[in-house]
Amino acid sequence: MPSFDFLCPANGQITEVMLKMHEVISTWGELCARKNLPLGDTPADSPIEKVFNSAVVMDKKRMGSGHRPVDVSFTGQSRSYNFKD
Repeated sequence: MPSFDFLCPANGQITEVMLKMHEVISTWGELCARKNLPLGDTPADSPIEKVFNSAVVMDKKRMGSGHRPVDVSFTGQSRSYNFKD
C-alpha cells in the first residue's frame, strides 16, 4: 500500500498516511481518524493537500547489482540512498 504525505494548511502539519490507490481523504478529520490522532485545535473540516516528494528511481539494469537507487528530486539534484544502513 503506498504512503502519501498530506499537509494541513490550517495547522502546518505534514502527516504520512498509507492509502490504497482508490482511497481518498480530503479533511483533517478524515486524516486524524485514519491515523488515530487527536484533532487538537484544528477543525475537523479543514482541508488537507497531498504533498508530492521526490521518488526513488532504480534502473532495471541495476536491480540486484548492488548499486544504490538514485533519488531524483524536484530540485534537479540527485542523492543516493543506502537501504542497508
